Amino acid sequence: MKLASWACCATRTLVGLVLGLLLSAALAQDTGPEEIPPAQQFRLAERQIVPLGPALPDAGIVRPDLSEPGWEVVKLPVATPRGAITLFNGPRDWVMHWYNVRYSLPPSGASPPLALYSARVQGGPVEVHVNGRLLSANRRNWGSQWNRPLYVPIPHDVVFTSPGVAIDVDVTVGVPLRANMTHSLSTLWVGPADEIRAMADRRTLLHVTGPQVTSLTILVLGLFSLGVWMRRRNESAYLLFALVSAAWWVRNLHYHADLPRGGIVHDWFWWLTNASMSWVMVLTYLFALRFHYRRYPLIEWLLVGFTALSALLTIPPSPWDPLVLQQSVNALVSIFVTAFITWIAVRYKSRELRVLTLTMWVCIAMGVHDILLVSLRISPESLYLMPYATLLVFAAFLYAVLRRYSGAIEEVEQINASLEERLAQRTAQLEENHRRLRDVEREQAMLLERQRLMRDMHDGMGSALMSSLVLVEQGKLDIQAVAAVLRECVDDLRLVIDSLEPIGHDLVTLLATLRYRLGKRLEAAGLQLEWQVDDLPPLPWLDATAALQVLRIVQEALTNILKHARARKVTIALRKTGDAVEVHIDDDGIGFDASAVGNAPTASKGLRNLRKRAQTLGGDVVFASQPGRTCVTLVLPVQRG
Repeated sequence: MKLASWACCATRTLVGLVLGLLLSAALAQDTGPEEIPPAQQFRLAERQIVPLGPALPDAGIVRPDLSEPGWEVVKLPVATPRGAITLFNGPRDWVMHWYNVRYSLPPSGASPPLALYSARVQGGPVEVHVNGRLLSANRRNWGSQWNRPLYVPIPHDVVFTSPGVAIDVDVTVGVPLRANMTHSLSTLWVGPADEIRAMADRRTLLHVTGPQVTSLTILVLGLFSLGVWMRRRNESAYLLFALVSAAWWVRNLHYHADLPRGGIVHDWFWWLTNASMSWVMVLTYLFALRFHYRRYPLIEWLLVGFTALSALLTIPPSPWDPLVLQQSVNALVSIFVTAFITWIAVRYKSRELRVLTLTMWVCIAMGVHDILLVSLRISPESLYLMPYATLLVFAAFLYAVLRRYSGAIEEVEQINASLEERLAQRTAQLEENHRRLRDVEREQAMLLERQRLMRDMHDGMGSALMSSLVLVEQGKLDIQAVAAVLRECVDDLRLVIDSLEPIGHDLVTLLATLRYRLGKRLEAAGLQLEWQVDDLPPLPWLDATAALQVLRIVQEALTNILKHARARKVTIALRKTGDAVEVHIDDDGIGFDASAVGNAPTASKGLRNLRKRAQTLGGDVVFASQPGRTCVTLVLPVQRG
């Protein structure tokens, strides 16, 4: 439905457009008998050359009578190179070139608004006379009229009309000249003011407004490039881009300013604009060479030095013609350097350089066209192309920068993709190595645990069973002694099994399993067991091996109480003191001499073993005993170094 609606709307619009065009064509054809003739282009004119003398009058110059002899028919456009001006007196005298054309109006009885237009007039201050009246005398800014079209509106009161009588409008254009001037006059257009004004506006757009907008746009791009270079000082291409845009703006200053003719200001102004063109070329070539991986410092310095020397040689007042010298230098440099860069582009197959060199050759062709236009070797109605040639250059610049930028992005993307691929490979390798390491660590832990269990069983229970077996075979143990040995072996086996239980580094849970194992045995021996437990932090180092040592220390202390203390009550208390955890084992037995524990000859071997076991855990065992109360304190660190 949406597609059908759109098609219907488009059909209606197209039909309306066609009908509008047909109606406009019909109205344009229906002009009636009062039609004003269209603008007329004059390719022939009558010319008369009149000497004036060494000075021009401030007011208008008297136009010779059209009926006087001396008028000759010439073709338009007229182009007279420098030095070809007809002289009557001295080289500093002025001569006036008068050109006359006649525009006919139909016998309508009304005076339509008319205007005069010419694409280009070169020479002195132009004067325009219509039917003998002076309408324009360009005495102020005639130094800039070389590139500005001539447009003069013709008032109603200048053209006298009578009903039923055809009227001839005599339009005379006067151009004063000297010997050192060039002179050109394009074809003259006379006709309705609206039509002539549109032609003049189009020509002004191409001659003046276009170059102005172009130079300002390029200047803005140059400022942007300068900002980029300020952030990335190692990228000299952006700086060169900014310098080229600034030099090109200076080159086009004559499109923005109307300076009076003659004088030191005029000479320095034109020297600045002409010299800046050389710098535009040199900076352009330096910019192009930045897109080649190899540097040519000798050629670059020669370019800069040669351009600086030519600028110095043409500083006013100069004995040489500045324009001719600058154009000659620019032509030689541009052809040589462009050919050199073309050779680089073809040899090293650089796409950016190829585009840049192609653009440079096009610009050289446009420059040749402008030189021919300046020297009046081609029609003065042509446009100066160099202001627009720079658009091609800067488009090529932007293309080269874009290529470099996109190439850098693609390179970074490729590097990132390669890094991601390598990272994925390394990650897979690390995961595989980690898996293998976990397997190896698991196998090693199992092996170490087997070895520990075998060692504990061999050193503890195995040794006790072996010694008891020998005594039984020798008949030195009775049934009760054998039962006691077997009970100790079973307790040791239970300790080993309890140490393997997952306790989460919790000392309370570990000792709770011991209480469960030994509770009935202590009660059967007549001992009352009392527990006092505070909240304890986890012990990160409390693994299966350390847990077995703790259990053996507590079991050994309880076994000593059962065998030697003659106690009736045992209290086991767990407390946290500073950075340590303390296990207090108190009994109300007969006690022992605690001061002899550290003395090797007299100390109990069992008590010394308790201390050694505690020291392997990073802790200690403290003994305090007197008749009626004995306390064995196991001190364990919370964080073990």
